[in-house]
Amino acid sequence: MIGEVKDGVLSERARLLSKTPFFKGLHARDFEALASQTHERPMRAGEVLFRRDDPGASMLAIIAGEVRIVLPGADGRDQVIKLLRSGEVFGEIALFDGHPRTADAIAETNGRLLVVGRRDLLRLLKEDDGLALRIIVLLCDRLRSTDRFLELMLFHDTSARLASVILDLSNVRPGRRVDITQRALGEIVGAARETVNKKLREWQEEGTISLEPGRITVLDPASLERHVPHAGAALAV
Repeated sequence: MIGEVKDGVLSERARLLSKTPFFKGLHARDFEALASQTHERPMRAGEVLFRRDDPGASMLAIIAGEVRIVLPGADGRDQVIKLLRSGEVFGEIALFDGHPRTADAIAETNGRLLVVGRRDLLRLLKEDDGLALRIIVLLCDRLRSTDRFLELMLFHDTSARLASVILDLSNVRPGRRVDITQRALGEIVGAARETVNKKLREWQEEGTISLEPGRITVLDPASLERHVPHAGAALAV
């Protein structure tokens, strides 16, 4: 059980949770209830937050910083599934089903996290059927997003994967800026850094993006969107 939280701290945590896309659609009272079950912790760049097959005892929301979600390969090569940023949530799957973690989570930068314990959240959901139903809807949205990522990786070329990831990351940043290295982009889309660099240079020459060391600025989102296929039928039914 989380100890008593001061009103000012509780309100700040509720505000942070309300800005988290994962929790969109929840009521104002839901954020206060969720915030009462959280505690805060720092993270350091390179820190392993959890490994695949670890017990899933908590869900985490990023207050500040970035986190990589990684699938470790049997051949020693890792596949970066997602680069998560401030306001995003991870670790929710194992939190709800009680099974081990399905991927690794590694801090990309220094930052801070809000941690929601499994026991505390499940007790809260048992007390509020409406909140439980709204959380189910949020989990379904997350599953659909995973389906779209799998479709992109399995059936579409590097240009489509790269454009989709850049647009996804730029949508949460002012000025459509994406602070990311080409190496990290390559890990996400499953392509060599050289391949990523060549495509980015092409788009820069076309005026679609501008490049700086460790940063991409989207100048013409519509041009990038033309590379992104329309979503097909959902994989999960």
